[in-house]
Amino acid sequence: MDHVEAYKSLPDWLQRLLPFISIVLSLLAFFYVFYRYTQGDLEFVHWLRIIIFSIIGTVLVFSAVTFVFNKEEAWKLFIGGLTLIPVLLMLQLFLLILRVIRIVLQSIFQGSVPEPIRMFIENYPSKFDIIILGVLFIIGVLWIIDQLKKLKK
Repeated sequence: MDHVEAYKSLPDWLQRLLPFISIVLSLLAFFYVFYRYTQGDLEFVHWLRIIIFSIIGTVLVFSAVTFVFNKEEAWKLFIGGLTLIPVLLMLQLFLLILRVIRIVLQSIFQGSVPEPIRMFIENYPSKFDIIILGVLFIIGVLWIIDQLKKLKK
């Protein structure tokens, strides 16, 4: 299903609300950019976030403006702006991996296990963690079964 068919399959009320949703999301993106920019210590990562959120906000504003002229193109711009959100999530994941590597290297050179890791080892797995892992395992198995059914068709 392409973007135009997806747009046409939306309910009428949601199609009419698209420019308002786009404007609200762009205002939130620009508010985050302004907030982050007013912070004193901007690292390289913060600049990347500012750039990505600025692009998202700009694309969403163009989507709201384009809605007046061409609703299908506005939908494509709206989806295009929102597809940058996984880039932000990948950036966060990359930062988490780098932080874990830094902690591991520091602990190797210091010869001791950091306190958060020590507490995690002592408290894991709790009963709550076992329940969460069980639910995630069941969801994973159901997803794999669904994917195998799709392959047979």
